[in-house]
Amino acid sequence: MKTRTTLIAVLVALLILPFAATVYAQGTTAGNLTGTITGSDGSPLPGVTVKVTSPALLGSRTTTSGANGDYLLKNLTPGAYTVNFSMEGMATVERTATLELGGTARSDAKMEVATTTETISVTGEAPSILETTTSGLNLQADTFNALPIGRAPATLADLSPGLTNNTPVAGQVTINGALAYDTAQLINGVNVMDPIFGNSNALYIEDAIAETQVMTSGISAEFGGFTGGVINTITKSGGNQFKGSARANLDKPNWRDETPFEKSKGITRDGDINKNYEATLGGRIITDRLWFFAAGREFKQDTNRTLSVSGVPFVTSDKNPRYEIKLTGNITDNHSLQVSYIKNDRTLQNSTQLTPVDIRSIYANDKRPNDGLSTFYTGVLSNDLVAELRYSEKKFEFAGLGGTGKTLADSPFYSSGFVTGQGGVYNAPYFDATDPESRNNKEYAGSLSYFLSSASAGSHDMKLGVDRTTITRTGGNSQSSTNEVYNTDYKVDAAGNPVLDANGRFIPLWVNQGDGTSLINTYLPTRGAQLDITTDALYFNDHWRLDNWTFNLGARYEKVRSKASGGINTVNTDTLVPRLGVSWDPWRNGAYKFDVTYAQYSGRYNPTIFGRNTPVGNPLGIYGYYVGPEGEGIGFAPGLDPANYVTYRVAAPTQNIFFNSGLKSPTANEISASFGFRLPHNGAGKLTFVDRDTKNFIDDFVTLDTGCAEVVVGGVDAGCFDKIVYKNTDVPTRKYQGLQIQAQEQFTPNWMVAANWTYQIKNDGTYEGEGGQSIGTSAFGNRPEIYPLNRVQPNGHLANYQKHKGRLWTNYNIDMHAFGSIGIGAVVYYDSATTFSYTVTAAASPTQKQLNPGYKQTPNFTEFFGARGVGSYNDTLYGDLAITYQVPVFKTLEPWVKLTIANVTNEDKLVTFNTGIRANNGANDPKDAFGLPTTFTKTSTFGKGTSNNNYLVPREYLLALGVHF
Repeated sequence: MKTRTTLIAVLVALLILPFAATVYAQGTTAGNLTGTITGSDGSPLPGVTVKVTSPALLGSRTTTSGANGDYLLKNLTPGAYTVNFSMEGMATVERTATLELGGTARSDAKMEVATTTETISVTGEAPSILETTTSGLNLQADTFNALPIGRAPATLADLSPGLTNNTPVAGQVTINGALAYDTAQLINGVNVMDPIFGNSNALYIEDAIAETQVMTSGISAEFGGFTGGVINTITKSGGNQFKGSARANLDKPNWRDETPFEKSKGITRDGDINKNYEATLGGRIITDRLWFFAAGREFKQDTNRTLSVSGVPFVTSDKNPRYEIKLTGNITDNHSLQVSYIKNDRTLQNSTQLTPVDIRSIYANDKRPNDGLSTFYTGVLSNDLVAELRYSEKKFEFAGLGGTGKTLADSPFYSSGFVTGQGGVYNAPYFDATDPESRNNKEYAGSLSYFLSSASAGSHDMKLGVDRTTITRTGGNSQSSTNEVYNTDYKVDAAGNPVLDANGRFIPLWVNQGDGTSLINTYLPTRGAQLDITTDALYFNDHWRLDNWTFNLGARYEKVRSKASGGINTVNTDTLVPRLGVSWDPWRNGAYKFDVTYAQYSGRYNPTIFGRNTPVGNPLGIYGYYVGPEGEGIGFAPGLDPANYVTYRVAAPTQNIFFNSGLKSPTANEISASFGFRLPHNGAGKLTFVDRDTKNFIDDFVTLDTGCAEVVVGGVDAGCFDKIVYKNTDVPTRKYQGLQIQAQEQFTPNWMVAANWTYQIKNDGTYEGEGGQSIGTSAFGNRPEIYPLNRVQPNGHLANYQKHKGRLWTNYNIDMHAFGSIGIGAVVYYDSATTFSYTVTAAASPTQKQLNPGYKQTPNFTEFFGARGVGSYNDTLYGDLAITYQVPVFKTLEPWVKLTIANVTNEDKLVTFNTGIRANNGANDPKDAFGLPTTFTKTSTFGKGTSNNNYLVPREYLLALGVHF
């Protein structure tokens, strides 16, 4: 009775906590251990003492089995455990178990009456993949350090099924057909995502990573703020024994072969050895009471690169020191506290964004300060009741990214590729180095877990939590230090190569008619503007085990509010999403298992989308087309003069952009069905079908009934511009169906093999929602009378469609005893071709303008020829190999060396290629009813590789050496 009273009191307290929070996609940094204890006759045995110890655990944890003979130990540090089962009059049983990050391990015991004092040791573990309805993958450091792969969490995630080998922005992860920016990434519970693009801010030191967990479907209500999945990583935590490592990673430009593109330009790789140093040290401050862990990374790399189109070589310098400190302590045996701080300050010289084709468009001094802090408290209030509290924050800033010039001739130029077939930036860097931008978040968390074992109602593992997450974006997002960006092609020769003037500069072409008309974008930012988006959530999850059935009953409620500079409120909405699952173990022994889940995932409230009616990240934009005399060259004054442009569109976020009341993020509706099975050598496999249908899209609507708004720029009335209204809609489509199989088998103690295969049955729709650094909406609902959907928003394969993706990896260790050991790691990659669409950027045709029923503007648009994703790139098959030699010297001192050979067979296949086309828009060319051309001509570079990025990375040798102690 007292326990129930305590439970109710704490639950009520949690509900009224003013700060209550989890990570937005709350990141657990622990695992759970469960099991069932039976007597010799197979009947449940309550009252058994279960004690666990581990080198990863401060002290020990103890509980007793309940009415069903089952037990649950929550919030245990991932690692290898010894599980001791004891009861008076019974022989003690001792087992081992391995707890994975975010997972549940099972350790059952059968106890016999003791004839003497004895301990029975039992080997063998239940595969953790069969203990959860969540699909995905866990990778421990021992496994991935032996493989020939990068150790960044997003790179490790590539070994999980359900992913697509194609994302618009580097470092993103696309899971089960979701938008790439809408996957959560966490380090030690800190949300390390860039809140806009969804790639990681890299708050980790590779040698400090202990484990990475990837969750792709059937994800519990504890996690929110995504429609893709979750990548959850923890670093090491020290221990009672002092342990450490030192490592040097070496590479050299000429250790990598040249791509066919480099060979065609006569470029050979050369340069000094790049060195990346890492070190870790962990140990005790007070035995079984206070541990420390520290890590450092010193990285400086010069990378030989070549510009697209021009092929001009340049060197990018990357300085990236990182530091981590973590303290783990027991306040008492049942109350622990962990504090982690990671700092990552990065400085790049000659970095790139937005595909520069001119050496003048790279960034001279790009600085990106970044740090993350996490504090985590766990309290065991009783055998059945566990409390958690957590606070975390992340800070990140872009500083020095962009140009500094102030004259119009110092403006960046962008080529759409109409003439050249290859878009890109030239003449000056894009963005404004004098307008820094920060992207920060703060997160609070509180939860209670309660385990109830009842003979009549089964066992319940219940968790109730509340959370608050605030994402803050600051900055005006100035696009140019001169306030001007010119969109016009540059002069090329017959071979498609850029022609340079006497000063070595690209020669812009000033055109006043046709599809290649020159454009000007004038941007007027509001510096220091700030947007806060706060999500308060309440979630409940009950993992209910009843005989050979297990039910997961969960739901998550989110209340989202925002505020921005100027008193603008962009979001005021509430969402409730279910997370349900059922498992059936037909033989009650875990050999086979069937799972079915139904879940809804409410997406993250991306500040790019939910700040569109604010000045935060949205400079006032004035867009015009050129009407001056035609000419060429950067010195052609009429082309630079803004007076020679006629305004056709204005983006005035606070004046002509509006949000419907109650605007919500998109929601993914998911159904999954899995069949799991044990393999003979303590391995397991799982076959999973996933169906996802995304709803509740956010789209911009420009229709006659919304009217227009008078826009005033600099005190001057610029005219009446069409109102843009953001609404939720279910009309656009985005549907995914995939079949995934994964398996891992430990054939011998020295040989492990794992593999997965993803077959996308469907990844189609009309709504992309992202592309490059553009995030958000579609053409649906924009002036529908004059922009036909079949030309602006056709159905077909989405950009992340990939029919097949396979991964096979293995680690084999040859033990030479006193002479050390040799480890062989290999990964084989198969990626079927990704797709592309045949598109051009086009101006409204004369027919469209005649059909205009009254819109104030008829802006340029992306014009499709045929279905979406009708084009196909090339598939790839290649393998990487790693050989590691390590030898014991004294006690735990063990030097080692690792040679990695990437792309062993040096496959040089063209993976992607230029897809530039030109519409056949002549007087005699066929047109549709809207006057739009129906045929096109491929540019001279179509189907060709125009940069190194179009090819597989050639064969490369990487060397790492170090010492464990």
